[in-house]
Amino acid sequence: MKTITLAFAISLVFAFQSFGQINPVQNLTWEQWYEFPNNFFILDWDEPEQPHDEIVGYNIYREDDFYIFISDETSIYNIETINGIESNCGGVDFLLYNGGGGFNAHVTAVYNPGPVESDYIETVYVGGAVINVEDFNYQKAIIYPNPSNGIINIGNKNLNKILVYDISGKKIRELPANPQIDLSDISKGIYLIKLISDEGILVDKIVLK
Repeated sequence: MKTITLAFAISLVFAFQSFGQINPVQNLTWEQWYEFPNNFFILDWDEPEQPHDEIVGYNIYREDDFYIFISDETSIYNIETINGIESNCGGVDFLLYNGGGGFNAHVTAVYNPGPVESDYIETVYVGGAVINVEDFNYQKAIIYPNPSNGIINIGNKNLNKILVYDISGKKIRELPANPQIDLSDISKGIYLIKLISDEGILVDKIVLK
């Protein structure tokens, strides 16, 4: 009886360790900021809890859509350094998903042998890009009066929604696509207004006085 009990206990330990060999990543964090006219961000995570098998890299997802595989770092980023803007993930393209709106991102670990992909236990919300540079170069937002006392008319048609950001890139309003919006209850200053439609994204500065 003791022999059977000991064998059963050993099998449980082995099963637990086997499961632990493909642990998920941990401490997933997201940081995003805006310095006109550039979007910067860091998606960072820690190596899975030990013990685990050999890790060959990490898969990054936007919602359930695979985006990129990273083999030698525990972050993806688009940042400004003394050498200029540096990115290991295609730059601002990571943010241009879901029609320019927000999405959830997660990261999985990829192990040898296999390769075998871990599950994920954490997600982060990505607010999308403040500016879609490509669309901004070819189109123009129709916003008036500007400067404004807070009542702003939108001349662009077929919009889906309107987003308002402060100058640091923090989203402060998400509004329905009406031809007139009221921002009279927010502080005076310079803001970015983002117009989202099926055709693209338009961004312009507005001044509240």
